[in-house]
Amino acid sequence: MDVVFERKLELALGIWQYWFRSQRAVDFVPGQYVDLFLSDVAGDPRGSSRTFTLASLPSEPSITFITKHFELQTPYKYALQTLTADASARIGEAMGDLVLPKSPNVPLVFVAGGIGMASYASMLRDLIARKEERPIFLFYVLRTRREQLFRELTDVYPLQLKQIILAPNELTAQEIKATTPPDSLVYLSGSQTFVEDLRGSLEALGTPRSRIVFDYYDGYAEL
Repeated sequence: MDVVFERKLELALGIWQYWFRSQRAVDFVPGQYVDLFLSDVAGDPRGSSRTFTLASLPSEPSITFITKHFELQTPYKYALQTLTADASARIGEAMGDLVLPKSPNVPLVFVAGGIGMASYASMLRDLIARKEERPIFLFYVLRTRREQLFRELTDVYPLQLKQIILAPNELTAQEIKATTPPDSLVYLSGSQTFVEDLRGSLEALGTPRSRIVFDYYDGYAEL
């Protein structure tokens, strides 16, 4: 599907939110992601597309996502950051299993590493819009509090628990297990290392694989 770049906003140092509009509604479930293809990318070993989790709602005319820019940028990230208003791009079909379960009674554990918090934004916005309360426990791991995203959602939604873990402190699987119901569905989102380490530790403590849903931000050593 063709989309048009609208605007971008720096939320914190190096962390940007992007907006694109399309001629028709994008069909996705809150929590899913899309591939964004840019035409003006040359010499990038990973090609002309990247995967981004949608932070908007399906009912909105624009889609939005969060990404991080570093000093040493890839050709793709440079092309993204230098987009001008009304520049054309293309998105693929929405994918991903990091979505809300049908039953509203299942306890949910949202674990976010850095900008991995963007994976839960659309789900929280959807629940707020529908005035639906679910038992949600949030663990949010950050390098600094200045990088905390979506406070307007986490402050408004009635979370069962909101725990902010600031570096150099680390979140452990033992802490997650000790403070959440045993029948919880655990969501993990962040860098690949962050997600895989916690996933392995949770499984080692007896959490079934079927109770862990995850995605990670490919290409990031940390978020």
